[in-house]
Amino acid sequence: MCPDNTHAKKQYLTPGNDIHYPGQTNHDACFIPESVRQYADEPLYIIVAHWCLLQQNWVQRNQIAEAFHITARRASYLIAYLRSKTSRVVSICRHQTLPNKARRYEIYVIRVLDSPTPSTRREKAGPPLVSKRRVGNGDRSMANELWNRLCSNRNAGKILKKKEDEDDGT
Repeated sequence: MCPDNTHAKKQYLTPGNDIHYPGQTNHDACFIPESVRQYADEPLYIIVAHWCLLQQNWVQRNQIAEAFHITARRASYLIAYLRSKTSRVVSICRHQTLPNKARRYEIYVIRVLDSPTPSTRREKAGPPLVSKRRVGNGDRSMANELWNRLCSNRNAGKILKKKEDEDDGT
């Protein structure tokens, strides 16, 4: 734990602020370009998606890093997140293979969808009536009792086999 509280979320809430402070305290703040400041309430990946959409061209990590004043590594993570977040961002991705066999991804954002309103989200109907992990309708205590009886009796296999033989003989 850090006594001087250097990892606490910084709050500078001045109107027209061009610095974005993410909700997670382990993420650093970043600059928001003027063209996308109207989306400042959104998560950073959505702001980046809107910025990429305005570029109307393939965007690399270095361009994102330069525009948002973040590291190239963080820009790479944002591109990867945009590629996987297909529920909000419609995009295409391509990669270039560098001479050292590393891949550099580029993203072309086609559309950014609005966030779903709370009324459109599906609500859970409650706990499922039948467990998907258990097979059958046996009680757990009965199964434990049977298992303990079988484990404690060394001749359990012989007893079971004898019962099968008796059943076949009748």
